[in-house]
Amino acid sequence: MNFPDLFEKLLLARNIGEDEKESFLNPDYLRLHDPLLMPDMEIARDRIIEAMKNDEHIVVYSDYDADGIPGAVVLSDFFKRAKYENISFYIPHRHDEGFGLNIDALDECLTRGTKLLITIDCGTADIEEVKHITEKGVDVIITDHHEQKEILPPAYAVVNPKRKDSKYPFKDLCGSGVAFKLVQAVLQKERFGIKEGMEKWSLDMVAIATLSDMVPLRGENRVLARYGLDVLRKSPRSGLLALFKNLRMNQKYLTEDDIAFMITPRINAASRMGTPEDAFKLLATTDPVEAETLAAHLEEINNERKVLVASVVKDAKRHLKEREIKKVIVI
Repeated sequence: MNFPDLFEKLLLARNIGEDEKESFLNPDYLRLHDPLLMPDMEIARDRIIEAMKNDEHIVVYSDYDADGIPGAVVLSDFFKRAKYENISFYIPHRHDEGFGLNIDALDECLTRGTKLLITIDCGTADIEEVKHITEKGVDVIITDHHEQKEILPPAYAVVNPKRKDSKYPFKDLCGSGVAFKLVQAVLQKERFGIKEGMEKWSLDMVAIATLSDMVPLRGENRVLARYGLDVLRKSPRSGLLALFKNLRMNQKYLTEDDIAFMITPRINAASRMGTPEDAFKLLATTDPVEAETLAAHLEEINNERKVLVASVVKDAKRHLKEREIKKVIVI
């Protein structure tokens, strides 16, 4: 392909050479890497299939942000399509519980009779917490994209492209992207009655997470974001439709900016100003009435967040008057 000089310079400025130019400009779903190349993916896949065939209770434990919550919906979609109902979800409270696994939350999961716990967008650093629940007889599958510590937690599987021993070709997936790869891996071996290609309808969630988490839009992320936007423009999800209606957004012409500046803040508002389950329920529900109620609620608390942020900024500016202005100011 021949491009004007300016275009070539823009590509070079982004360190996009000849070998990456075609895939950068024309992302292709068929170029996604085999999920089994990811560390522990094969044993994670087999354990999930075993749990489903034995009707074991599965808990999906996700982070509370606009990466973890869509990732939980990706797994929710899969289990719904497989008609597997022996499953529950746990999303920790941002302010009360903080990021990652915590002992009280895991003890709550134990009361549900869980035999398998799957994390989304967290768990790689939670060595003591994983040890705590595995000693109670629960298998833990971690799916995550955060850097590991010196050692890995004693989980059944740690599926993370950033593991130090990872040979996965692309390291920069978001948490939802890793969850989607897990679903791909399961479906490669066992379809559970799900039609070929149905999993692609979950790419709307992966696109939201990829754009929200601000991972580099190259490689697999570019593919997932591009095809995910295509799905978003056609998505029949009740929650998304309610959000689009509230925000007067034209679904057919959604862009990356619409996601990052309109959808993402409302998902994050749930955990910052309320409970993260509200965002999960909104994205997972099939009930239009519930969707409208939840969308209105998220809009309300997002407006509260805006007022709070404005007051904090105003207060910070007031403190500026009392300080010498330097190159870096922390208030």
